[in-house]
Amino acid sequence: MNAWSLSTGTAGGACERDRRTGAGVERLICALGQADFGKSLLHELNEVVYVDFLSVYQLDKKSLPRMFLSSSLHGVDVSADCFKSYQAKLHARDHTFDSAMQLLTPGGLAMTYAHQKQFAPAHRDAIYSRHGILDRLSIVCDGGQDGLLAANLYRFERCPTFGSKDVDAIGQFAATVAACVTKHIAICNQQSQLQGVGHTALAARLGRVHPGLTRRELDVCEGLLIGRTYDGIAVDLGLSVATVKTYRARAFDKLGINFKSQLFAIASGLLDS
Repeated sequence: MNAWSLSTGTAGGACERDRRTGAGVERLICALGQADFGKSLLHELNEVVYVDFLSVYQLDKKSLPRMFLSSSLHGVDVSADCFKSYQAKLHARDHTFDSAMQLLTPGGLAMTYAHQKQFAPAHRDAIYSRHGILDRLSIVCDGGQDGLLAANLYRFERCPTFGSKDVDAIGQFAATVAACVTKHIAICNQQSQLQGVGHTALAARLGRVHPGLTRRELDVCEGLLIGRTYDGIAVDLGLSVATVKTYRARAFDKLGINFKSQLFAIASGLLDS
């Protein structure tokens, strides 16, 4: 297994200089907290390098691994089946992330590469040979007390292995991927908290702090905060999707924000208070 550390500053600068990647970053930000974030992430990665499917999971020696999201470019997503085997027993003997963990510094990034031949026979048979997976390229970041967070990119056997050009291209995008994945997970956790507050209570708190918001604007914000799509909010309120987006734009303008992630930050403040 190969592993190397990354300079987050270099990766971020490269993204800023690349207009196409910059547009991809904007699309990823808009997808944060949405159910199809994994699909959006895979799409943007494929603008840089071909990837068959991806999974994002957390590794902690003190507890079982957790998978947060996955997506497949074509056909059935095999991630859930792979992770079921991995979580059951294989993770305890998986040392493919050890080198990357040793390279990580607080707030830092690393990457690691593993070919199917480099895995232990039981691991290879249960996951790689079973599903025809050729290799894995992972972006790894420090999850703090929660352990290591890995965004894993895979290719099937019908494709060539990830080469040096692929690795360099992903390396330039790695800081963005890590930042967006980390933020997406945080937003999803916030959504779970907000769903427990209750619809009426959440809207009431937001309305008291921001009295300039109309009833409909509050309804739309509330729907976004509990994870509803624009289509779902439209059905709930008996409005068109275009009208829902208009109320969203008005509410965001009054709140002085541009992205849904900023709305979650406001809502988190309401919960804390």
